[in-house]
Amino acid sequence: MEIEIFTLADFAQDNHSKLTIVGTFDSINTKQFPCVHPSCSVATRLRFSVKETGNHDFRLRLIDAEGKELINPIEGTINIPAPQNGQLTSINVVANFAQLKFDKPGRYSFELYVDDEWKSGLPLFLHKMA
Repeated sequence: MEIEIFTLADFAQDNHSKLTIVGTFDSINTKQFPCVHPSCSVATRLRFSVKETGNHDFRLRLIDAEGKELINPIEGTINIPAPQNGQLTSINVVANFAQLKFDKPGRYSFELYVDDEWKSGLPLFLHKMA
């Protein structure tokens, strides 16, 4: 399995296997804490080889710097069909979030797991503006 795209954005959508991503970012600046971010999306595009056909479990976590989960993990199973081209299959996974609350400035991370194995982390920095 390869990760082609793993990004945080203002908006993302899977439209019949076409991935739309608008406004990628990795930082939020705010005047006060706690703060609530109105909406964002995590967009992921995964590529699987013919050897990886079948079901795969995935999990997406949002954690703070101490590893504490801020929300319940997004979990599911994706079924990877046999590649139409005989070689590779691409799958888009989009998670949309509303009203994410952050109690303090610092580094947060979205973590991607496939089949209970950590695959990648996506940092999100929260800064307090003067």
